[in-house]
Amino acid sequence: MIIRSAINDQDMRDAYKIEKTVYIPEAAATLEAFFMRKELFGTYFLLAEIEEQIVGVTNGVRLHNVHLADDSIKQVAEFASDGTYFCILTIAVHPDYQRQGIASKLLKHVIQQAKRDQLKGIVLMCEEHLIEFYVKHGFHYVSPSSSTHGGIQWHEMSLNLK
Repeated sequence: MIIRSAINDQDMRDAYKIEKTVYIPEAAATLEAFFMRKELFGTYFLLAEIEEQIVGVTNGVRLHNVHLADDSIKQVAEFASDGTYFCILTIAVHPDYQRQGIASKLLKHVIQQAKRDQLKGIVLMCEEHLIEFYVKHGFHYVSPSSSTHGGIQWHEMSLNLK
């Protein structure tokens, strides 16, 4: 398996298929949001590839604010190109490849990139069943989020890098 940056439109379409497979329609980002995230924050738009097949994706945006209550965050309504925090909006692995460490490898690459960029930290919202996964990777539970994006109860997590 390799972790690499998305480089072309086919990569984006393949990554988006995984987003639509993993997230319910109400919670999935749009393809347009995916393209915007890649254009603005391409070093964080990463793909996991096995035998030339994209099996996982992660992406997000940089922010100044660590509070993630705004439901529009999934569609990249608020971001800061010089933000001091990275907000993970997607970590998704195709169901046929889950529980093989792919999400962990994608997350580790995001953390390494944020450290290279000397960011203060990483923030995200996740569903309750994923809290333990992020804690295992050094994140701290912040609180239940006031966001109900997609009709889901989200939970805010953070990782301080400084």
